[in-house]
Amino acid sequence: MAEPNQSDEPKLPAELQESLQTLIDRIFNNTAKRELWKNRFTSADRRKFPQPEAETLEQHTIIDLWRIARGTPTWNECIVEVSHALGFINDTRRQSLLDALGANDRSGQAPGQKARRAAAIPHWDEESRELRYQGQLVRIVRRPSLAPNIVRLLRTFEKAGWPARIDDPFHRQRSDETRRRDVETLNKRLLKPLLKFECDGNGTGFLWKKIVQPRAKKPAKRPRR
Repeated sequence: MAEPNQSDEPKLPAELQESLQTLIDRIFNNTAKRELWKNRFTSADRRKFPQPEAETLEQHTIIDLWRIARGTPTWNECIVEVSHALGFINDTRRQSLLDALGANDRSGQAPGQKARRAAAIPHWDEESRELRYQGQLVRIVRRPSLAPNIVRLLRTFEKAGWPARIDDPFHRQRSDETRRRDVETLNKRLLKPLLKFECDGNGTGFLWKKIVQPRAKKPAKRPRR
């Protein structure tokens, strides 16, 4: 198996690169490497390395360790998988990043599995100007020239793989009220109440959240006469 090399990776959107760099900063240290080796790898994983533990940890980066033990094919996917194994990201975030990296297109998953996985996060189609979630159309930007802020926000979420939060792509001042108006406009014109957008409360970014629908109450049983 060819060793993954960062220089061989395709150029990624800036937002996705920033997300991966944040993870790199958390996992590329000796503490994370030892935690992966001792507590996250199985005995079978460790047996794939012929050298003693100290020599193995000295010779290999944390990405090398994961690639050899688990066979993940690319550098960026290894970053995501290691971060998930170490508890730095949850299942949903892991999947959104792998989706953004195109990992599922190579996974051989059945179409139904891919569809269910894709429905777990929104999808902004720049060409059709449609936002979809859970397989349903939830927003149309009919005249993008009149809503450039909305388009840029949705584009930023899409390129980052739909994390729970993104930084404000406009880098506005914390006191700038246009951020709140952008959120109000996004939410006001949603076609279905499946998700909502919010300011992050710090004046520096945006959130999206799934709206949990209340379960329909079962009709009361009529007493027997």
